[in-house]
Amino acid sequence: MRENLRGLLLFLAAGCVGPGQAGAGGGLFLPPVPREEPQTVRDPFRASGAGSAAPRPPGLAGVGVTEAVIRGIVRVRPPPGAEPEPDSPAWAILESLAGEGFVAAPGDGLLDGVLGRIEAGGVVFWLAGDPDRPVYRPLAPPAGPEEER
Repeated sequence: MRENLRGLLLFLAAGCVGPGQAGAGGGLFLPPVPREEPQTVRDPFRASGAGSAAPRPPGLAGVGVTEAVIRGIVRVRPPPGAEPEPDSPAWAILESLAGEGFVAAPGDGLLDGVLGRIEAGGVVFWLAGDPDRPVYRPLAPPAGPEEER
């Protein structure tokens, strides 16, 4: 009895897994399954335009918010003896991953966002697809001897 059951199981397994005795048309019971290419899934932790293969525009418009390194903040110096204005004009000095430097003011567009405001220790960006959630990027520490080019 065990031999008959074992033989039946082997027969069924051979028909389901391989071509079996039915010939080259597939298994005895299951038709061949067509293979599909895997779908590409967007990483939710990366900006929507980051890492895409599309050519980027030149200049600041080709730098992503998460790729920009804040190297400095420039403010207008008040005349001697005058009180500094809290809303005085300011510019941020940004660096791309390629080492290009840019001077940006509030309202300037990047690849996937807009420079919103410049604070004392960093810059606030608004992402193009999610304007309700600002991204704060602090000032980068000064370059050391190993980082200099």
